[in-house]
Amino acid sequence: MLKGVYFITDSRFGKHEELAKMALELGVKLVQLREKKMKDRELISVARRIREISESYDALFIVNDRVDIAIASDADGVHLGQEDLPLEIAREIFDGIIGISVHSAEEAKRAKNVDYLGAGPVFRTTTKEDAKEPIGTEGLKKIVSATELPVFAIGGINLENAESVLRCGVCGVAVVSALVGDKAKDFIELVNRYLGI
Repeated sequence: MLKGVYFITDSRFGKHEELAKMALELGVKLVQLREKKMKDRELISVARRIREISESYDALFIVNDRVDIAIASDADGVHLGQEDLPLEIAREIFDGIIGISVHSAEEAKRAKNVDYLGAGPVFRTTTKEDAKEPIGTEGLKKIVSATELPVFAIGGINLENAESVLRCGVCGVAVVSALVGDKAKDFIELVNRYLGI
């Protein structure tokens, strides 16, 4: 289900598998493995473990950037950035969910043959080293208006600002740090209540 809270693992907060299990135990149904520095052998091993965990919770598992790792771990999907493997090539070799990052309404309009968009960063974020300038809720509204695709908002979203993001018409919110803390359950409940999940 491409809706609700979309959790992205980050090794700065702990082991990927443990973070994924924590989010799934809280009721999240969509987990992405994001890891830029790990060697491939280790990354495949981690991805396969998360695949097993996510299956046991009947949740979707997405791999960031790496179509090869997604294939090797039997992931449900892959998420690509604007500079990653071209979408048409990804479609040729991967038969699953494909999401793509967008930063503007123009990029959203150009996104064809994908299953969802990740739009942002909405607010300033510290969890992505190469994050672009925030688009704000106004930029997010423009992206949502420019596409028929499901849009997940990402970037600096927390319990305090989540409702302003959800009001933009998104299908969900992608988060890292919002679920690593004592307000995680409240955050998930707020999103699910707003989206009627």
